[in-house]
Amino acid sequence: MDRQTQSGFTLWELLISISVMGIVLGLGVPNFLEFLRNNTMAANANELVTGIYLARSEAVKRQAPVTLCASANPTAANPVCGGAVNGGFIVFVDDNDTNGDGQPDGDAIVNGAEQILVQQDEPGGTMNVFADSLYISYAPTGFVRNAPALPPSATTVLYCDERGNKDTGGGQSSARVITIAPTGRPQMLRNLADVANAAGVVGAAC
Repeated sequence: MDRQTQSGFTLWELLISISVMGIVLGLGVPNFLEFLRNNTMAANANELVTGIYLARSEAVKRQAPVTLCASANPTAANPVCGGAVNGGFIVFVDDNDTNGDGQPDGDAIVNGAEQILVQQDEPGGTMNVFADSLYISYAPTGFVRNAPALPPSATTVLYCDERGNKDTGGGQSSARVITIAPTGRPQMLRNLADVANAAGVVGAAC
């Protein structure tokens, strides 16, 4: 009777395979996690930039003040500006005439039936968002305006996660800075020095 031959791995081969797999995972998992963190950071910062551009274009199109403000309940049926904010925001047409003078109030407060254009929830996780003001408001000219009885409109917004101002290569930071010029145009920055300067402007550690 012929002897049947069984093929398979020896214990030594199995140990080598497991060791190689461990090395590959040890190298790949951290890089993959860093890739996910970078994508999350970029996506959240881009959402704000998109909201800013929308607020600006809608102000020009509607010929009325349009405001983007930080909100603690941005996805609620009746969201409001302010509260315990951490990156959530709304964009709304700030055109209610609260004092009856026939002009839009532009007070950076959601009043009456003012139309909500965007409701963006906060990033969550380990992401922190800091700014030098809780709102950005646009005049019908497309330029930044200041709401009456409130601090000036924001000029700097900083997105920072648990990595802080980490060098990801070439002097580029893991954090993101969005600056808003008086002309209303936003710009995203990620240079290490720009992040450090922004942290000073908004009074935050990153």
